[in-house]
Amino acid sequence: MTQAAPNQPCNCLPQRTIRWKHLWALACLGIALVLFSVISPPAYAQRKVPLLFGENKNEKGELIPVADHFLKMLSALEKDLDVQFQLQIYPWNRAVKLASDDGRLIFGMSLTPERESVFSFSEPVLFQNLWLVTRADHEFPFETLADLKGKVIGVVRGSRYGGEFDLQKNRLFKIDDDIDASSARLKKLLNQRIDALTYASPIGDPKEVEKLINDIALHESGEAAKPTEKRFSVLPIPLLQDGLRFAVLRGKDDALLLAINRSLRKLQSKNTASRSKLTRAR
Repeated sequence: MTQAAPNQPCNCLPQRTIRWKHLWALACLGIALVLFSVISPPAYAQRKVPLLFGENKNEKGELIPVADHFLKMLSALEKDLDVQFQLQIYPWNRAVKLASDDGRLIFGMSLTPERESVFSFSEPVLFQNLWLVTRADHEFPFETLADLKGKVIGVVRGSRYGGEFDLQKNRLFKIDDDIDASSARLKKLLNQRIDALTYASPIGDPKEVEKLINDIALHESGEAAKPTEKRFSVLPIPLLQDGLRFAVLRGKDDALLLAINRSLRKLQSKNTASRSKLTRAR
């Protein structure tokens, strides 16, 4: 006959205690998940990148919208890089100072030896010609900087053109700094306060630029168009040809610039292939 085992003390907890322990564990897990979701952004969230950009204003002091071709380029970069650019528009001098002070990404900067010691630059994104604009009745021959001797040249405040121009300004010729507002600068030229002003444009034909500038002047003045009247002339040789780039304070976010360069090369390669297909189709 099998002998019954002696009674052993039970280590079991009451069922109610077990239920409360489970509920407490679940509550703690829920709180932890909520805190994690608040503190840690989702892995799929796009990186938001502040992007400084120089403003341009019309006669009334209103901001001129950013050009469509630039916004399309930004959109293509955003898609490829999986980032979201937050455009921050300031007067150019202010934008450069902010980029220098806190390391925000900036677009539209020319590569000069002075700036290269402070900023890291992307490859050129857009190419622009820097034209000299004069009054139509005060044109002068221009081939080299020596032809600017003794003249006053209007430039956008904070602009740097590098090389010989920056060396010779206020020595061979004087510069007049102004805000980036085309109508205000053209008025100064009409009033003969300056001999010429610089005007940046991707357009390569000086006659096209000349027409554009005269159209701007007529529109801003509110006068009826006079097709035969030409107030401004664009000198036939550009002061320089310049590549506009992204830039960031050295050591601040060089990895972002490398990624931008990779995307630019990829986009340029696609554009070249598209142009090649169009050429063959003609």
